[in-house]
Amino acid sequence: MVLSARRFGEEHFRGAGGRRLVAGNAAHADVTPETALGGLFGFVLCALGQDVGFPAPRGGAGSLTRALVSRLEERGGTIQCGARAERILVRRGRAVGVETAAGAVGAARAVLAAVDAPQLYLRLLAAAEVPSSVLAEMERWDWDWGTVKLDWTLDGPVPWSARDARRAPVVHVADSVDALTLQASQLRMGRVPERPFVIFGQYSMIDPSRQPEGKETAWGYTHVPQGSNWNGADLESIAQRVEDEIERLAPGFRALVRRRQVLGPAELEASNAALVGGAINGGTAQLHQQLVFRPRSSWGRPGTPVRGLYLASASAHPGGGVHGGPGAIAARAALAERRAARVAVAVAAGAAVAALSRRTSGRAGGSA
Repeated sequence: MVLSARRFGEEHFRGAGGRRLVAGNAAHADVTPETALGGLFGFVLCALGQDVGFPAPRGGAGSLTRALVSRLEERGGTIQCGARAERILVRRGRAVGVETAAGAVGAARAVLAAVDAPQLYLRLLAAAEVPSSVLAEMERWDWDWGTVKLDWTLDGPVPWSARDARRAPVVHVADSVDALTLQASQLRMGRVPERPFVIFGQYSMIDPSRQPEGKETAWGYTHVPQGSNWNGADLESIAQRVEDEIERLAPGFRALVRRRQVLGPAELEASNAALVGGAINGGTAQLHQQLVFRPRSSWGRPGTPVRGLYLASASAHPGGGVHGGPGAIAARAALAERRAARVAVAVAAGAAVAALSRRTSGRAGGSA
């Protein structure tokens, strides 16, 4: 379970193909080839890909959003957009609502915060509501790498030289495990990788409705160091490096590009305040901030020091990439607390009735 992706591959595969597959999937999950747990992360993603693929909603991610909104509204829920959350309202140690730019929203049962952990504890909660040890851990929160994302419209399918890649919805663009180690080392040194690892998606392989017949829409992203010091590189030069890697493995790719959009860390954070510095994982997935250590040591649960307040973002276990996982766990925890409170009330009421019965019986016996 704790083997690195490199060691796992060396123990289980004689050839390079299996080793690349495991290490590439581990890197997809923000775990480098030499990092503990990499073998597990790579194996699990490979197993999921083999059993169920990497599913995507037909028509785009907006289809999933619309389905969730419809389900909520059918049950009487409402959604308020465009109103920035300013702070969590706390009364006697319990979350009772959220103050937004448009006014307060009360919470009869619980508040689920789908924001990164530092934003929750350092901005949305008053310092007096958070133990000093938690504040200290949030101040040294370890973010994952920044992200540069590209989107393309293409005049035809990507001409990968490897024929199997032409039918894969997701392609990991890297030559070898050593290449993944090198780019991870350059990121750790605060440098933009000379030859970036690219996670590439081609929609026609999974959802033909997203482009005209014979055309292609594609996306790709790579990582950059946190912060703006990129050793002289800018967004355009990073985009060129990404396209160089694709062109090398798919000669003729550039000639197919009709239009391209590039989003860097600043643009991603502007679109979603939880993508701090372009960190799409809500914090590193390295062992010191994973499993029972996520979002902080000794937790591994969505609950917070404030009763009725739950962390429901990728900063909570099981982290980014397990789409909907942190929110589902937070929702179940909130419902479980509610059920436990009802049981406690029922038990207390039963005990009170029993005590009253004993006292009444005693008085009756005495008068007799």
